[in-house]
Amino acid sequence: MTSRTQKQSHGPEFAMLSTEECRALLSTHGVGRVAVSTRNGPAVVPVNYVMADDGSVAYRTAPGTAAAAAADQEVVFEVDQVDDAVRQGWSVNVIGTAHAVTGDAAARGLDQQAYTAPWAGDDRRLWLAIFPARMTGRRIGPAPAAGR
Repeated sequence: MTSRTQKQSHGPEFAMLSTEECRALLSTHGVGRVAVSTRNGPAVVPVNYVMADDGSVAYRTAPGTAAAAAADQEVVFEVDQVDDAVRQGWSVNVIGTAHAVTGDAAARGLDQQAYTAPWAGDDRRLWLAIFPARMTGRRIGPAPAAGR
């Protein structure tokens, strides 16, 4: 029979991430999801994004889309990486108000920082920036081996 301590030592370990760890993980990806209220109810929409030099999370969209409906609303932006095979991964949430980026120079600067063109194609020139009011993250992975 296996003791409770032995089970825990071989199970996954759950950890909260610091703001610095969250920012570091956000800077390694280019696709996330924004959760926004629309006239048809809540929506979670994938978007291409960049961690902007000013500390915001900025994403491109087109006017009239669900992602554009986030302008001047409090939203949740989420990025994660999960490996089902080994039961580990991480998730970061950014909570803040999304604002349309105004000015050609600001938009050009974000265009230059972006990793890729928008995957959805079309003319997605509207940038929205989320300045984090709160940022949370969690990681789950294998527990360290006994004795470490």
